Amino acid sequence: MDEFWKKGYESTSLSDLCCCTGLHKGSLYQAFGDKHQLFMRSLNHYADREFKDIAAAAYQQESPLDSIRTVVRMVCEHAAEGRGCLMINSMVELAPHDPEVREMLAKEGQRRIGVMAQLLTRAQELGEVRAELDPLRLAQQLMVGLAGSAALVKGLITTEEVMSLLESMIDLWT
Repeated sequence: MDEFWKKGYESTSLSDLCCCTGLHKGSLYQAFGDKHQLFMRSLNHYADREFKDIAAAAYQQESPLDSIRTVVRMVCEHAAEGRGCLMINSMVELAPHDPEVREMLAKEGQRRIGVMAQLLTRAQELGEVRAELDPLRLAQQLMVGLAGSAALVKGLITTEEVMSLLESMIDLWT
């Protein structure tokens, strides 16, 4: 997973995969199938791990709005580590021409939007978010902001600026 994350799918060679796994080519194929199957397993592992971290952070606070802000900070800090998000990187590199990657990322995106929409609905019930706003649209808006930030913090904008912009967007909901 780390090798694909660091180099991207196309730039990760079979030699790189053998080196980082400690397996010989035959053993690698026997254990994981081809490079694409190994990549898909890596991408799914990344998505599950990230989702668990986000879901755990999303439900730590009593305030759903505070939970959303915590998730935003967490995603921005993680993206600032320099490699961005493996899912966003894969969306740019592979999804336009790889239906399996595109379908997996679409499902994962919907799962994340669903969690945010639930939090936003709860935030509305508690009076933290304006009632006339559509929680699903807000969750989609937040996903666009987070996805954009995962790409932009790789060199075009600082993590602090991204967090400030996303915080300002969230403030508009209250």
